[in-house]
Amino acid sequence: MSLFARLLNIFAVPGDVFEEVKQSRVRTGNWLLPLLLTGLMATITGIIISMQPAIQQQLKEQREKGIEESVKAGKMSRQQADKIEGVFNSMTRPPLLQIVAGLGGIVVGTLKVFGWAFALWLLGILLLKARVSYMKLAEVAGLAAMIGVLGMIVTMLLQVNFSNLASSPSLAMTVKPDPKSPMFLVLQALNLFDIWQLCLMAAGLARLAGVPFVRAGFAVFGFWLVMMTGFITVIAALGRMFG
Repeated sequence: MSLFARLLNIFAVPGDVFEEVKQSRVRTGNWLLPLLLTGLMATITGIIISMQPAIQQQLKEQREKGIEESVKAGKMSRQQADKIEGVFNSMTRPPLLQIVAGLGGIVVGTLKVFGWAFALWLLGILLLKARVSYMKLAEVAGLAAMIGVLGMIVTMLLQVNFSNLASSPSLAMTVKPDPKSPMFLVLQALNLFDIWQLCLMAAGLARLAGVPFVRAGFAVFGFWLVMMTGFITVIAALGRMFG
C-alpha cells in the first residue's frame, strides 16, 4: 500500500492501515506528511480568516468589550487599556496573523504527532502492559491526524459561513457562543472530528499492542478526558480573571 493509499484508507479501512503499520518497517512519511499538511492547512486557514472583515470586526468588538469591562471594574486604567488595545491592533494585522497561523500549525502538528505518540506509548506501558515502538505509535498518531486535517477544513468553512470563530463541528453549535462559559467549552470539546481521531488512535494502539479495542479506547479517552478537564478549567479561570 502506497503512502497516498494509506492516507486515504485511514478514513475508510483504518484497521487495514494499522495492520500494515504493525507488520512493516517504520515509515517516516506516515507521520511527516500529516504533520506538514496540518501546518499548511493552519496557514491557509489563517490567510482566509484574516481576509474576512466580519470576523475581524467581531474580534475587535469582543476585545474592546472585554477591555472596557476591565476598566469599569478597576482592573486597569484607561491608559493601560489604550496601550493594550494598540498592542492587539498591531498583532491582529493580516500578515502577522498568517505568520502566526503557519508557525502555530507546525507546533500543533508536531504535538498531535509526537505528543500523542508519547501519550500512547505511556498508556501502553502503564495501563495496557504492552511495550510498543514509539515511532510506530508516531505513525499511528500521524495517520490519525489526517482526520484532524479534514476537521480543520470543515471548521474553517463553518467559521467563514457563519462569520464566527466559535463555529465548529461540535455540540457547541447548539448553544450561544460564550468562550467564558465552562459549559460552552465542554460542548466545544465534543468535536466530531476530534472524537473520530481519538477512536482511530485507540484502534491503532489496540492493534499494535495486541489488546481489545475497548481496553485501548478506555485508556485513550480517559487520558483525553483528564487533559480536557484541566484545559477547560484553566481557560475558564483565565476568562474570569481577565474578562
